Amino acid sequence: MSAAKPPKSFDVWFVTANTVYKAVPYNVVADWTGQGRLGAADQLRPSGTDGAWEPVSEWPLIADYLPRAVVTAVADPVIAGEPISLPDAPEEAGLIRSKREAEDDNEVDMIPLIDISMVLLVFFIMMSAAGALSPVDVPEMTFAGELKTDPEAITISIEKKPNGEDVFYTVREGAQPAKKGLDNLSDAEALRELDNILTTRVRPPEVRLACEKDLPSKLVHELSRELGTRQRAGKINSFAAIVNEAPKK
Repeated sequence: MSAAKPPKSFDVWFVTANTVYKAVPYNVVADWTGQGRLGAADQLRPSGTDGAWEPVSEWPLIADYLPRAVVTAVADPVIAGEPISLPDAPEEAGLIRSKREAEDDNEVDMIPLIDISMVLLVFFIMMSAAGALSPVDVPEMTFAGELKTDPEAITISIEKKPNGEDVFYTVREGAQPAKKGLDNLSDAEALRELDNILTTRVRPPEVRLACEKDLPSKLVHELSRELGTRQRAGKINSFAAIVNEAPKK
C-alpha cells in the first residue's frame, strides 16, 4: 500500500494499451481518473523510482476520483398480493399538461375563418340578388328623341303589362309599328321572331333593346346574353339597351 501523502508525480501504466507515461503530475492523474480515462486496474508508481507498480484502486487519494457506479434500487411493487398504490406526481402531470397545451396552441383555429367565409358568401349572394332586381341603369333622357334614324335596325321592346308586374316583348323593324302577331310576346317568342327576321337580312343589322327605366335589369342582361351569342355568330352587327321612346303600335 502506498503512503498517505501521494507523490507530486506518477509513472502511469495503461494496462490495456500497454503504454507508460512518466512523470505525470498528480493533478493530471486525478483528472484522468475522474474522467474515466484511467481505470482501477491501471498501474501507478511514484515517478523517479523503481518501485513496484500498484493498481489505481490501491492509491486512496487517487481512488477517490474513480467514477462510482450509480445503483438505483427499485422496490417490488407487489408484496404478498397487495394492490399497488402509486403516489400522485403533480409535477409530472403539470409537465404533461403544459406539453399538451403547447401542442394545442400550434393548431390553427379554423372556426373564425369559416365564420368570415360564411359572412362573405351571404354578402355576395345578397348583392347578386339586389343587382338582379335593380332597375335598368340608363342616363336621364333630357335630350332623347325617337329611334327612327336607322330604318334597318330591329327593336325589341320590353314593356309592362297593365297589372304592373308582368312584362311583354314586341319586335319591330325600323321606325314602323310592330306587325300583327309580333307584339305581346314572351322572351322566347321574341327571340324566335328575331331569328326569323335575321334569315331575311343580307347585312347583319343593329338590334336595340327598348325598355322602361324601372324594369329589373335582369331582363336586359338575359336578353343581352342571347344577342351576344348571335353577334359572335355574325348574325347581327351590334346591340344596345336604350330607354323605350319608340312610338306605340
